[in-house]
Formats: sequence, structure tokens, C-alpha cells
Amino acid sequence: MLSSELSPRDLARAIGVSESSVKRWADGGRFGSRRTAGGHRRIPVGEAIRFVRESGSELVRPEVLGLEDLGEAGGRHVQDGDADELYRILETGDAARAGAFLSGHFLAGGGPAEILDGPVRRAMARLGEAWHQDPARGIFAEHRALDVLLQAFQHLRSLVPAVPASAPRAVGAAPPGDPYLLPSQSAALVLQAEGFDAVNLGPDTPLPALREAARFLDARLVWISVSATGSPAKLAAGLRPWLSELEEQGAVLALGGTQAPRLKLEPHAALYRGQSMVELAAFARGLAAPAAKN
Repeated sequence: MLSSELSPRDLARAIGVSESSVKRWADGGRFGSRRTAGGHRRIPVGEAIRFVRESGSELVRPEVLGLEDLGEAGGRHVQDGDADELYRILETGDAARAGAFLSGHFLAGGGPAEILDGPVRRAMARLGEAWHQDPARGIFAEHRALDVLLQAFQHLRSLVPAVPASAPRAVGAAPPGDPYLLPSQSAALVLQAEGFDAVNLGPDTPLPALREAARFLDARLVWISVSATGSPAKLAAGLRPWLSELEEQGAVLALGGTQAPRLKLEPHAALYRGQSMVELAAFARGLAAPAAKN
């Protein structure tokens, strides 16, 4: 479990430098810190993680931050062979190693969108192919891998810096009849990393419930991840009248997922279509920047 704050000595041990260097960086504003009543310096763990990522520091003792052994992923960005490594981890159902894999890439500077579009997407696609060879075993392997990834996502989300109370809000879900958990969870993780207060309503969410959540939260962005739909025409018909309401609210609907292209929707100022998490991250970054200035 992550500590809430670190001493300069803790951070120095974590990244293998001298305590005096950490104090000097704090004095220079490289990361935020505070003084206790007794005059001792304390560094929020979120600031420490941000510093590790932005400075490219090697995390030589991740356990000091309450993290597991991050393995090779802790020191490098995403590479082509990582999907094979993650596939082997998911195939064995090793939740601890999966968490270390995702966290290691994140701490090395990789964004959640890059990790999700790369090794996570390719590893899960490979697991899905096992259905054709052995359906029973394939279902077992994919469902177990999904459970492992969801645990790893929760751990990774704890490393993403918390957003301030003034952060723009986002809310999203999978639409009615769509039972898939991972895509909408992925979107929430990516949006949090881009500075949104992201609320994920999960799979099989009725449009009226999502619509009410968007109004109640005064959401700046609403996402719908479509991985399955019994009736694309019915879903599109439910979205069309909502787009004008979102435009009046100053919000945008981000529509994505493998089945999203089946939805026939005319271009609209309140509609954004994306094909990847990297695209969603870039779009969200543009929305969040003006909101942060207001």
C-alpha cells in the first residue's frame, strides 16, 4: 500500500541518490513538499511519483514507495516485445506481476494510453484468439486475465496523481447490452491521467442513467465505449437528441470502441469519434487545458 507522504530520506533511498540532493531539488521547486509543525519536510507520494516520471529517475527501491518489485519494466518505456511478456503474465494469472508490469512502465514515463493501446490491447487480443482453438479453455483464460488486469488497473490508477477539486469532470460507460468491463475502465484511467475527475458507470448502462449522471456532475466530457451492441440503429437514435443537450451544457460525447463505427451518426459539434486511447488522451488534453485556465 502506498504511503501518503515521504521524507527526503525515503525518496533518496527510492531513487538511489543522496538526501541532500532531494532537499536541494525540493528547495528548487522540482516537486511540492511541506513542513511539519516540528520543521520536518514531507513530500506527497503523488509529487514523488510525478518527479520520478518527469525526471527519468531510476526507481531502485520501489518498496520504499510501497510498490512491488517492478522488474525490467520499471526502467524503460513500452517496447515491441512487451505484449508477449504481458501475455505470459496474464496466461499464468499472476496479478502481482501484472500490476508491477503496468506500474513499471508508468513510472518509467509511459502514459496509460500508450500502455493500453500497446501491450494490453495486443496481449488481450492474443488471449481472445484462444477461443477458436479451445473455447472452454479460452473463456477461462480470458476471464481470468480480465480479473488480473482490473486489479492491475486499480493499482495503476492509485499512482496517477489525484486531480484537484476544480478539475473538469468526465463520466462514461458501456451502453445497454454491452457487458465488457475493460474498455470503459481504460477510458476512465486515461482521462484521470489527463486531469479529469473521471467517473466510470461500468457495463450495460442505460442511456437515461448516463444522461442524468452527465447533468448531475456537470460533465465536460462524456464517453461511451461500444464493444457490443444488439441494435446500432437503436443506440444511435438514443444518442442523436442528446447531442444538442450536451452542446448546450458545454460538453462533448467521446464515442469509441470496436463496434462504434456501426453507429450511423451525423457530424455534430458535441460528438467526437476516436479509434484509440492515445487519441482519447490527446482530445481530452485539449479539453482540459481551457478548463484549467477558467
